[in-house]
Amino acid sequence: SYALFPNMSVERNIGFGLEVRKVAEAEKKKKVAEVADLLKIDHLLQRRPAELSGGQRQRVAMGRALVRDPKLFLFDEPLSNLDAKLRVTMRTEIKRIHQTTGASIVYVTHDQIEAMTLATRIVVMKDGIVQQIGTPHEIYNTPVNAFVADFMGAPSMNLMKARATPAADGIKLEIPTPQGKAIELVDTATAPKVLQSEPSDVLIGLRPEAMTDAERVNGRTVQQADCLLEVVEPAGPDTYAVIHLGGTEAIARLSADADVNAGETAPIAFDLSKISYFDIATGNRL
Repeated sequence: SYALFPNMSVERNIGFGLEVRKVAEAEKKKKVAEVADLLKIDHLLQRRPAELSGGQRQRVAMGRALVRDPKLFLFDEPLSNLDAKLRVTMRTEIKRIHQTTGASIVYVTHDQIEAMTLATRIVVMKDGIVQQIGTPHEIYNTPVNAFVADFMGAPSMNLMKARATPAADGIKLEIPTPQGKAIELVDTATAPKVLQSEPSDVLIGLRPEAMTDAERVNGRTVQQADCLLEVVEPAGPDTYAVIHLGGTEAIARLSADADVNAGETAPIAFDLSKISYFDIATGNRL
C-alpha cells in the first residue's frame, strides 16, 4: 500500500499536500508537472490509483514527497517494484535530486548496488546492529569484518582460509586446494603486524577483480598461480570463473575474450595490493 487516495487522480494525489498548504493553483500545477515529468508519469495524471500498476503507484507516492521540496527525504526501498531498466533510470534521477536540491536523504535498501551508487555515506547493518559506517569506497575496499566484505559487491569478496607464515620478504600465504597442492603467494607490503611474528591461520579476502588474467592487471605487480576452473560464465564485458580455493568457491573476474574452459587449468593473477585479512574466529578485520 502506498497510501494513495483512491478517489483522486494521480495529479491530485501528487499535489494534495500543496493543496492543503494553500499553494497557488498555478504554482501547484507547475510543480506537479515537473515532478510527473521527472518520474515519467506525466501521461498518467488523470488516472486513478486503481488503474495503475504497482510500480506506477510507487512513483506517484514518490512524487507526492518530491513535490513538497522537503529538507529531508526518508526512502524505504522506493525502487523495489520497478522493472530493471526503470530502476536504473530512477536511481540516476534520485542521485540528481540529491545533487541539485542538497536535501539529506535517508535511503533504506537491501540492494547493495543501489547503496554503492547512490550514497555519500553507507551504514551497513546486521540484525539491527551497525557493522560499519563509511563512504562507498571505504566500505568496498576496507570492510571492517567478513560480513561487510561478503555483503558488499556483486559478486562479493572471495573469503578464503589460508596459512600465513613470516618470510624474509614478507608473509607467505598458502591457500589449500582440493587437488592437494596449496597455492603459494607472498605479500610483501600489506600484511598486518599480527601475522608477522609467527605462523597462523587467517581468512583472506580478495575481490573478483583482484583475481584475474594478466591482461587485466594494468602493470601492477602481481603473482600468478595455475588454478583449476570448475565453472566458466561469460557475462558480456567479463568472464567469471569459479575456482575452489581455501575451502570455498572463489570467483575470478577475467577479460571478456579470455580463452578458458571449465575443467581446464589456467594461470590466475593475484593482485595482493587489494587483499584484506580477517580473524577466522571473529571475522573482524586484522
